[in-house]
Amino acid sequence: MNVAGIFPNEPTYRLQELLFPAEGRPEDLYLTAEPAVRQAGGQLYCAAGTRLDFGTWFNALYLGFWLPHSRVEDLALRLSLRGHARIAVELRRGDRPPRLLTLQEIAGEGETFVMPLKETGEEGHLALVIDCLGPCQILHGAFVTGTEPDPVRLSVGICTFNREDKLAVTLAELAGIRRSLPELAEVFLVNQGAPFSDPRVRAEAERLGARVIRQPNLGGAGGFARGLAEALDSPAGLTHHLLMDDDIALDARMLRRLTDAISFTGAARALGGAMLEAERPRVLHEAGAQLRPGWHVVSRGMGRNLVRRRVLALFDRVQPAHYNGWWFCALPLAAVRRAGLPLPLFIRGDDIEYGCRLGTMGIESLPLPGCGVWHDAFAAKARPWLTYYDYRNLLINSALLPDVARPPRPVEVLGALVSRLLCHQYGMARAVEAAVRDYLDGPDALLGGNPLTHHAAITARFSQEDGRPGPPAAPRPGPLPGLPPGLWRQVPYFVARLLRLSLSPGRAVPAPGSLSLYEINPATAGPGPYLRRRDMEGGDCLCLTPDRRQLWAGVARALWLWLLFLLRHRAAARQWRAGTARHGARRAWNRRFAG
Repeated sequence: MNVAGIFPNEPTYRLQELLFPAEGRPEDLYLTAEPAVRQAGGQLYCAAGTRLDFGTWFNALYLGFWLPHSRVEDLALRLSLRGHARIAVELRRGDRPPRLLTLQEIAGEGETFVMPLKETGEEGHLALVIDCLGPCQILHGAFVTGTEPDPVRLSVGICTFNREDKLAVTLAELAGIRRSLPELAEVFLVNQGAPFSDPRVRAEAERLGARVIRQPNLGGAGGFARGLAEALDSPAGLTHHLLMDDDIALDARMLRRLTDAISFTGAARALGGAMLEAERPRVLHEAGAQLRPGWHVVSRGMGRNLVRRRVLALFDRVQPAHYNGWWFCALPLAAVRRAGLPLPLFIRGDDIEYGCRLGTMGIESLPLPGCGVWHDAFAAKARPWLTYYDYRNLLINSALLPDVARPPRPVEVLGALVSRLLCHQYGMARAVEAAVRDYLDGPDALLGGNPLTHHAAITARFSQEDGRPGPPAAPRPGPLPGLPPGLWRQVPYFVARLLRLSLSPGRAVPAPGSLSLYEINPATAGPGPYLRRRDMEGGDCLCLTPDRRQLWAGVARALWLWLLFLLRHRAAARQWRAGTARHGARRAWNRRFAG
């Protein structure tokens, strides 16, 4: 029964389906309900008087993405329910009061209602609010358009290395949705570890119809490059390829959300899903990132709680990023054919380089708001060998793409070394030293050899975390002190810290509270010992203690390496720009794939 409003008969196409809460995931990322609702058989059962608010991370429609960056020309809400309800769609923008776009009172017996949404503007997000005037069953809903979508043929490439527990769950999610997702044409499972021993992995891969590919451990870059190579060679008429980690927690409906978005954004955009922290599942780690001078990564929304309306306003306007993380990132294969395969950077920075490379070709990297996966927080991963890859690949990428962001200056390289010494991170400082030296050796010396041999040597040399086991300690209450702004204020600050560490006896016991990896800098660490937590709550901590002998030996090496970098960095950058492409060519990758 149509109680009020105009419900057109023209065909509509799904932009974004309404997602009811997924088991084991925070319900308030999907909806807020007062009182609580019951979910069964893919439907929501609501008592009279219930208010459902779908203006959440997974269910708001973000106009700042859809209207500027897609072919969509009109919007509507499509909804099917049983019962009597008042339906409202609000336009929300930051802290402004919401603006009502439509208000309809409907009584349904399972039929579908379509409500046009006009004069929205291109900024803000749309929130569906349902007030149940009697007992209601919400069957399904979606934001829709009259614009016809383009066909999509998607492949998925999963790179895996000895993470069978999480992989089995991910494969089960994919297998559960594949039959209802005709756009998903192929799945490539690139195994770079031991043969699968978990029967669940083998069974779910078979149920999914995944093609399992064995190859040596070539790092994330090698696993993702192999998936892309297979997609380029596929006879399935693929349009896009999704790069996806093996250790994520996935709501498989994100693939439908992705394919819906791809069908309206075309071949000139690479779309990425956000990374949410597995340990704090409402907290955003990154939804696209920008590079600043010195190739510092600024992750959009890092550390923000996605349940808060003010945080959703971050996506009221969606600007292109320099890259999307490869935990969940879809690339148009027409662009991949032009750009070639990723560079053999092993891990850390391969997604940054490739996203920036696509950007120089006019292919935008866009975060897709309302799409995301859960992944273990990177702050807990602090082994120095990861720091080696981070800094080495930062130098390589900045040399190859100096127009994206200004490369680090020699004094900033010196600062990267000294800052770790001032924070008693002596193993990390050594890893940065090795990264700088290997970068100065050029592409043929670094990328032309056996990647497995090199990786084994790096992990053996830099496997020990800085610090020794310490007592549990809760996170330090904020706000934490920061470094002075500007390079030339930081230089005397570092000198003063160095003198204080050298002359002061320091504390015998650690400072109260603990720091995460991302919170450590010379201002927060201080001159004495401190605790770095390896989990979110601080139940597992390491104590980092100053050591004057290691400090001054490290400073001497840092000054010598700074001089070498000062003399050779321009020539090294020219070397990398001239000699890198052949190491990322298909022929070179084929040799690596063959082992």
